[in-house]
Amino acid sequence: MRPKNILIIFILSFVFSFDGSYLTEAFARDNANAADTFFRANKEFSAGQKAMAERKKEDAVGKFEQAVGLYEQLLDSGFINGQIYYNLGNAYYRLGMPGKAIMYYRRAEKLLPRDADIKANINLLKRDFIDRDTIGQAPEILKVACFWYFYLNLNEITALTIYIYLALIASILSIIFLRVQWLKTIIIIFASCFLVLVISLGIKAYNHSVEMGVVIADESKIRYGPGEEYEPRFKIHEGAEVRIEEKKDKWYKVYVYVDIEDVHDDEGKKETEFKTGWIPESEVGKI
Repeated sequence: MRPKNILIIFILSFVFSFDGSYLTEAFARDNANAADTFFRANKEFSAGQKAMAERKKEDAVGKFEQAVGLYEQLLDSGFINGQIYYNLGNAYYRLGMPGKAIMYYRRAEKLLPRDADIKANINLLKRDFIDRDTIGQAPEILKVACFWYFYLNLNEITALTIYIYLALIASILSIIFLRVQWLKTIIIIFASCFLVLVISLGIKAYNHSVEMGVVIADESKIRYGPGEEYEPRFKIHEGAEVRIEEKKDKWYKVYVYVDIEDVHDDEGKKETEFKTGWIPESEVGKI
């Protein structure tokens, strides 16, 4: 076989042999104990659902609590997976703890952005919250135009960016030996895709670096400073989402993503300042 044909086959096979497993998080690790724990947790959760269907509330609560303990045991051992977060969210929802349910749903959403059930459960929970959510949603046209950004998680975009970069380098090296016009077109396509993916990766990484949290207490007072001695500015309730801006001692300075009562007591302040204050660390679950 001529060198030219060999190089062409190499480029095409390199491009199309990309395995989809790089775009999905591995669900099972080579860890028999973790797999067994996950199986037992699922079994307890299923038993809890059955007991709830039979209106055996106490039995159901006990089963859900056991499932939560097993799922959290997996997380503590480093077995991080979107499905575990999702199952934990379901368990806390059944236990009547919507704040923690939202927290784990949001964690699952980061790893499983294509899972429609996660989004549906979040929306279902938020309908019953006291505070009205003000987190902006991306327009549908943007979700369609930049589908890869919303369809892939951070690890998947990283893997895809690396793959496109390697394909680009392979194409550039190949054109040294092959003087064909279509290779220049392929290089332009790969270079354009690489640029778009690098920008997407940067935005995704920045969004992941922003610390977000969910109020897990029934009611929380947002205070003017980090301590009980400071007066409350306003109150928010379980399930409200916040952006964590600073930590001092056992307090978080947060920006709240819910509508609040009119507390514009100082003229000249920016709108964001009226929705910022301090909350005890124990009342917020970090996403």
